[in-house]
Amino acid sequence: MDQFISQVYKKIDASSKKTVFVDRDGTINKEVHYLANPNQLKIIPGVIDGIKKLNKYDIAVIVISNQPVIARGLATLEDVRLINDTLVNLLDKEGAYINAIYFCPHHPERNHPDIPVHAMKYRIECECRKPKLAMFKKAIKDFNINLKSSFVVGDRTEDIKAGEDLGIQTILVETGFGGKDNKYPILPNYKCGNLLNAADIIINL
Repeated sequence: MDQFISQVYKKIDASSKKTVFVDRDGTINKEVHYLANPNQLKIIPGVIDGIKKLNKYDIAVIVISNQPVIARGLATLEDVRLINDTLVNLLDKEGAYINAIYFCPHHPERNHPDIPVHAMKYRIECECRKPKLAMFKKAIKDFNINLKSSFVVGDRTEDIKAGEDLGIQTILVETGFGGKDNKYPILPNYKCGNLLNAADIIINL
């Protein structure tokens, strides 16, 4: 079941460009347990300069994010849209931009007794929750992305697993979980401190 949300901010044809699929929480903004309010957004040091560097080299920046805060009943779709818009505006004020954000509102577990009734519709098995690839495939179609020149950057093993399954190069950043979620037994192609370091790797490859 694919009911993920896409927010496109700058549409381009990426067929002749590099593209980076970037995680949000723990990679762009500081990890917050169930971030549900724009006031909780704090951009990780180095991220703004990293995105600006990717922009300078005309690299498409696509955010792919799991947002189980919705399935938890702590935020609505519109709340997460607002958080994403706020993040984009914060970056824009610093001269950095991202092209789009795709987010999955689902979680497969249904046995939590404290889940509000209105959120139960999001407690499903879906094809969009990372490391599954529905959000990536939609972005690839929307932006005509060339996978041969694409990368995945994230702080969790689910990000690296998704990149492996797509057959593209992967970069694990040591912000957020830094790969210590230990959910999938993966080895990234590269490991570095933050998104700025990842941008340097991508530019030089």
